[in-house]
Amino acid sequence: MTSDRASAPAPPTTKRGRQRREALMDAAQWLFLERGYGQVSVNDIVAEAGGSLSTLYRHFGNKEGLFQAVIGRRSHHIYDTLTSESIDDLPIESALQRLGVSLLIKIMDDEALGLYREVVAECPRQPELARLFFGAGPGRVREALADYFGRRMERGLLPCCDTVELAGIFLGMVLGEWQLIRLLQLEPPPSRAAIESRVSRCVDLFLHGVVKASRMPTAPSGRRS
Repeated sequence: MTSDRASAPAPPTTKRGRQRREALMDAAQWLFLERGYGQVSVNDIVAEAGGSLSTLYRHFGNKEGLFQAVIGRRSHHIYDTLTSESIDDLPIESALQRLGVSLLIKIMDDEALGLYREVVAECPRQPELARLFFGAGPGRVREALADYFGRRMERGLLPCCDTVELAGIFLGMVLGEWQLIRLLQLEPPPSRAAIESRVSRCVDLFLHGVVKASRMPTAPSGRRS
């Protein structure tokens, strides 16, 4: 992948600078979803958001950096759930429930699904895009969850094991087939109540195992024995 321009992005220091940065991310997100990442140039983004190319380069370095910032912004609330100072004071069941509900609500959002589809479509031609997406979104959340599990292990509240693998297992349980169903647009988004119920069952399975969780009421699978 070629960069439009290489430079080290600097964080905005003024209110106006922060507003310009948000406007550029808003414009980039809309254009990526509307046209596809590969069909959008930095000139297109500046024309949509207003401002100048120098402002875009100053804040993001290049188009790839801007894309990474868009993905990072979308994962911000999930990440904050795991890095807030109060999270370690919660029972682990409550902490994982909060994370799981936040994760599913964000993942089921139409814009999040659209960006995900765009990355999958573009990554064979632009593998760096996939790395940027994973690092700014799913990978960042997995790392924060692994760090959380590590802190629980240090306090003797979880048995010692591979925290990254453990985080991946939990996130995979929560997303399950629901993410694929929504990506394929086979069903409408689940309700808040359905999400909370789903996450509660996942947390119980994750922490206590299938034997205990299998005693919980569940809908018929429709499969014949």
